[in-house]
Amino acid sequence: MADIGGYAGKTLRINLTDGKVTEEIYNEAFLRKYLGGTALGVKLLYDEVPRDIEYDDPRNMYFIGTGPLSGTVIGGSGTISVVTKGALTGGATSCQANGLFAAYLKFSGYDNIILTGKAPKWSYISIRNGKVEIKDASGIMGLDTYETTDRLLELHGVKNRGASILSIGPAGEKKSRWAGTFVDQGHSASHNGTGGVLGSKKVKAIITFRGNAKQEVRDRVTLQKVSQEFYEDVEYFRGTIGGVANMWKGQSGALPVKNYSTYDWGVSDKEIEDYVEPTLRDNYQVARVPCWGCRLLHATTFEVKEGKYKCMVDEPEYEQMAAWGPVVGITDVEATMMLSGLTDRLGFDNNEAGWLVGWVMEGLEAGWLTEEQVGFMTGWGDAEGVERILRMTADREGFGDLLAEGVKRASEKLGGKAAEAAIYTMKGNSPRGHDHRNRWAEMFDTCVSGTSTIETHMSVMNPEAQGPANPINVSSEVARTKGLMQLEDSALTCRFNTRMNHKRLAAAISAATGWDMSPDEAWDIGRRAVNIMRAFNLQTGLSAEHDRPSFRYGSTPVDGPTEGISIQPHWDKMLRNYYEKMGWDPETGVPTKETLEGLGISPVFGDL
Repeated sequence: MADIGGYAGKTLRINLTDGKVTEEIYNEAFLRKYLGGTALGVKLLYDEVPRDIEYDDPRNMYFIGTGPLSGTVIGGSGTISVVTKGALTGGATSCQANGLFAAYLKFSGYDNIILTGKAPKWSYISIRNGKVEIKDASGIMGLDTYETTDRLLELHGVKNRGASILSIGPAGEKKSRWAGTFVDQGHSASHNGTGGVLGSKKVKAIITFRGNAKQEVRDRVTLQKVSQEFYEDVEYFRGTIGGVANMWKGQSGALPVKNYSTYDWGVSDKEIEDYVEPTLRDNYQVARVPCWGCRLLHATTFEVKEGKYKCMVDEPEYEQMAAWGPVVGITDVEATMMLSGLTDRLGFDNNEAGWLVGWVMEGLEAGWLTEEQVGFMTGWGDAEGVERILRMTADREGFGDLLAEGVKRASEKLGGKAAEAAIYTMKGNSPRGHDHRNRWAEMFDTCVSGTSTIETHMSVMNPEAQGPANPINVSSEVARTKGLMQLEDSALTCRFNTRMNHKRLAAAISAATGWDMSPDEAWDIGRRAVNIMRAFNLQTGLSAEHDRPSFRYGSTPVDGPTEGISIQPHWDKMLRNYYEKMGWDPETGVPTKETLEGLGISPVFGDL
């Protein structure tokens, strides 16, 4: 590889079946085209992974990627991107986790890790200053993600920030289709079952050490300047934890309540005040544990010091607070925090967990699930019932064995009213934690995206595209903003720090690498990733008919601020418009030859 700033220069490849460890070096032209993280991972996924295999086939690849900004002064540049063939959709998966791992991997001499095959026994991987060891994991099996981190730090004689640890919990060990990958305890890269994939390879954890190296960049002064500009735009940000209270008080209709069955949460004025961000910080915050280079008040530790929900947890995100508050009808904020921590510890994707438990609770309340099927009775607001469902699912015990397959497969097996009430995309993944029936751009984007979760964000959209209005403008904006997230996830930074600002990202990439990269060239890296994912998914059988919501996900609200307003009458026109704007065939959603040629990936068209 040419002498380029921003890169360690080597990719680590491990064949787990025979334990063979090799190193790969990519040339400058290849790196400039695919950069790192998501775009690079998707390119490798497309080139190497058969389309017809299951997520747990040894031929599946588990890719952990960094980018040219990893380990630099850019805030949140310890973020990794995980790419694999997903357990829920069978299609491409790309999701990110913040923390320290990407920076420490760089300092250990590697830009990326590629895992293939399947280890003969449960193992963990140690990476320190270029030395790679595959070690026996028998001493950490059965531990949750927090315990695994603590045990490995103890075994290797380092303190908290002396190493960074990626791990799976009990759910991943049992190959739950919605198990996640966790970094430094509470940072989650979990959409589409990444933890189930890692568990299928019999890898419990990866530890990489801080070391003494630094990330070399070509123009440190300019990079520092761009970093400060990023920070000045977001320094007001105080995390997402107060989102539940803000949305409820604003009565926008975007708060997800009781599995979309109603907008009547049943929370009192006093109880909602407990969900307000300053109240939570004053009562429960005990420490700050920042990600690499981050100056924002966001990654902290919370403690419930007494009572039946006594716990120590990483600061819950909004989506955790929503899942274990309104989605399941819980109004006790301490129960919400306890369940947020439990989800992380067991190693589950939080969003799928909330929708699945809400679905079970509604089913038992409505009578289309029975106590005999589930094993016990529970219902709205029952925190102990939630805990019991999560634990039995992590262990694949009883009804939990079916629930470990995810809400789409579980509901389809049961059929009837149970199938009609389940929330998912037709590709099979779960949406994020809002009522998207009032956020049409997010519902539409979630359903058409290559990863079956949000691929763009309303913060970069034309304001007219937000909310249930102007449906064609909604789909146009989703198309227009495609690739911004993938650029950010290839560079590789934290969304809360860099906010998909492609002009600044291009400037930062140029300063790090020494390239003169224009904003348009940078954005094309993201668009390239989107189109490769689309092609991969089409070849797995995920076609235009899967670019839709499930019955309940796309249903019409029966009460609340958007009662009676439905996206469904507009969907087909929105979809056709989106395909056209993306440069895809308006009927099939297949990328055209011209689109792929324009992105420099014309050979993909031959595969389609």
